[in-house]
Amino acid sequence: MKHSLLGVILCALSLSAGLAMADTTPADVMGTWQTEAKEQPAADGSMTYMTMSTTFTEDKQGLLVSVYADPEQGPAEGVDGAMAINLTNDYSLATIFVDAPDLWASVSLAECPMTVGEAVDITTCANGPPFTVTNCIDKDIVLVDEGGQRLRYGGGGVDRCVERPVQLSTDVFMRVE
Repeated sequence: MKHSLLGVILCALSLSAGLAMADTTPADVMGTWQTEAKEQPAADGSMTYMTMSTTFTEDKQGLLVSVYADPEQGPAEGVDGAMAINLTNDYSLATIFVDAPDLWASVSLAECPMTVGEAVDITTCANGPPFTVTNCIDKDIVLVDEGGQRLRYGGGGVDRCVERPVQLSTDVFMRVE
């Protein structure tokens, strides 16, 4: 059975920037950025498609993650120059639009009390990627390049409560606003 849309998540994070790494500035990251759809295996062996959108304002960063069963339903489409950022998770909300527990489990929401059509705080129940919710200051990096059109966070699987990444994630956000 195909499910049209698993849900979305919104994380409001307080943002503070460290300017130790020079080229990317706070002004560069302002706006909305989005990844292309990325294949994500579901628990039942089927394939889902995940997109992420991040928005930076002067003092907040939000993250919206959408998981689709059909790729046609989603949107169509040491690091030199990176900026050190510290993020604090204020809250993380997820809204699902279909009753699909196997699909929720495939994106680490199996332990959350999900209800169709209602935003649920997943701060204490999300148990893995793509929702890595922390109770610490999240030490990360951000790089804006390609003429201000592409944004990438740190990667490498480090514990961001302890150390800052020194390489970039393969997830790419493209400016949409």
